[in-house]
Amino acid sequence: MIRLIWFVLVLCFLSFEINAQEIRRPKNIILLIGDGMGLNYVAANILNDQNSPFKKFTTVGLSITKSIDELITDSAAGATAIATGYRTKNRYISVDTSYNKLYTIFELARKKGLSTGIVVTDDVTGATPAPFFAHINSRYERFDIAKQFINSNLDVVIGGGAKNFLQFSSGGNRPGEVNIMRALVSKGYGFYYDFINLSKSLSSEKIFGLLAKESLPAASKREYTLGNLTSIALNHLNTNEDGFILMVEGSQIDWAGHDTNYVYLLSELEDFSTAVNTALEFAQKDKNTLVIVTADHETGGMTITDGTYTADSLKIEFVNTHHTAGLVGVFAAGPGEDLFKGIYDNYMIGRKIFFLLDDSLEYPFN
Repeated sequence: MIRLIWFVLVLCFLSFEINAQEIRRPKNIILLIGDGMGLNYVAANILNDQNSPFKKFTTVGLSITKSIDELITDSAAGATAIATGYRTKNRYISVDTSYNKLYTIFELARKKGLSTGIVVTDDVTGATPAPFFAHINSRYERFDIAKQFINSNLDVVIGGGAKNFLQFSSGGNRPGEVNIMRALVSKGYGFYYDFINLSKSLSSEKIFGLLAKESLPAASKREYTLGNLTSIALNHLNTNEDGFILMVEGSQIDWAGHDTNYVYLLSELEDFSTAVNTALEFAQKDKNTLVIVTADHETGGMTITDGTYTADSLKIEFVNTHHTAGLVGVFAAGPGEDLFKGIYDNYMIGRKIFFLLDDSLEYPFN
């Protein structure tokens, strides 16, 4: 009996390994991160919206969101795990515990000839986008993070944070020793400071959209959605015949959790959903794009404690105003989606993406 069980287990393992090797690699990857978006956040969106895009996913996994030495991660360490395939300390941005640079999925993508981009509702130097293009041991060194855009070679950057790029003489907060804007213009970027002009940008150019001095306005105070911004980014990135990888962050979902403000929360989830829908619609037409939706951590221990049967009204409560160790969902659709089933550590998301980007890599079982 023991031999039979062992034989079955071996067959299952071999079958999984073969299937992993046979998985079709996507040309494009769209990674969407709902900052702080725990499982009950997703549940609130599904209950509140009959057309929630989360219902469209058939491949779902769960991610354990620890940092390297703490049960409760921050956004910097959480995003670093996804961006590099390795855990690090809280506050660190794509460096290990000895400050050595960690290779990112964006760096591999550019080496492979793919275009890269980020779209966020936070400052573009924020703790979630930064690990995809920067390497530094403190998420709070915003000026230094901004400077690292010069050599990042990203094709699309959209978000807030103009104050970290503009010098004092131009209404920003930046000291005068390095003119980042001039350096980025010399790299071929066109700068845009409002949505209307950004929407008219040429798909043939690199774009740098700084749509606010700090973070973008809350979704309820904007005349455009995160989905609109995602669509602009996709139009630019899709001109590369070799493919692209795009990271989109619903940044203020986390802020609503910290504020324990359920009205703000539902609004930001709805805004994030517009980006998820935009990504899924693009992938459906393209047929060669993988869409991944996940979170860097859970915020507030949010739960749904009551509400009407039709969910027209939900009673949402929070355990605290901080991050928690709650598992977060991983939703995938497109070529390679089967890799994202199961329960695994957050750094495995990065390793799975590395595997999909480079056919010379072995499947990351460990």
